[in-house]
Amino acid sequence: MKVHLFGLPKSAHIRLKNESRDWIDAVPTSHEFRSTPILSNELGVVSSSEIDELAKAVGEGFNHLVLAGVREWKKVYSRLHFDCRIHLAQIGEPLRDLKWPRLQEHLHAVVAMDEVWLRRLSPTDLRHALLLPPTVFETNRDTADFWRQCDVYRQELFASGEQLLAEVERHHRRHDAKGVKSWLDSGNRRYRFDHSKHGSSQADRAGAKSYRFCFEIPSGFHYDVVDDSGRAFKIAINGRSQWVSHCNVTPWGRVGRG
Repeated sequence: MKVHLFGLPKSAHIRLKNESRDWIDAVPTSHEFRSTPILSNELGVVSSSEIDELAKAVGEGFNHLVLAGVREWKKVYSRLHFDCRIHLAQIGEPLRDLKWPRLQEHLHAVVAMDEVWLRRLSPTDLRHALLLPPTVFETNRDTADFWRQCDVYRQELFASGEQLLAEVERHHRRHDAKGVKSWLDSGNRRYRFDHSKHGSSQADRAGAKSYRFCFEIPSGFHYDVVDDSGRAFKIAINGRSQWVSHCNVTPWGRVGRG
């Protein structure tokens, strides 16, 4: 696990780094740690360039993000949610008064929680339901918004997330006409993942890695989507609703013609 602390003002960052003797034991052994100070003052205003750097760090595997004193955390969340874990540090005291033992305790608690979350809810292979695109895949009343309900930050909610994933499996993992199981949404659109992985993005071709719910997505991975009855269907491509008989859809909901 790679943990990234972001948001400490530079003065607090330097002080705590010194107190910790260069972040020694910031996280348990076998895990990696990085801390990046915020460029603004303690109001926690996040710039677009900083969010770009956080996204780049996620691509390097630092996908357990801890935001400390970032009031504009929703900007980070809107860009990176469902790709990585985003913890809002509940320190309970002003950052200027924060001592290293208190921050270290919080970081260790984050790691302990996410170790359990990775084991119980994170995808482990490409067949996992959390890789389905939430902006395109149509759920039903029993499976609505399952992505958000699995992106939880209290261990007592993990069990309900597991139960909901079981419901997604029961409602949406269906045999096709050839007897092969794949995902079927409530709009009767079938999602099969393409083993050829020919849908590489520009970032893929540049060698950048992508993650979804902390799971690394292979370059070019996408779903081949068709109507299960063989009819044409409407879908938005580049903001325009179009009729198609087949399309490619990534886990982020990017749609292209097949």
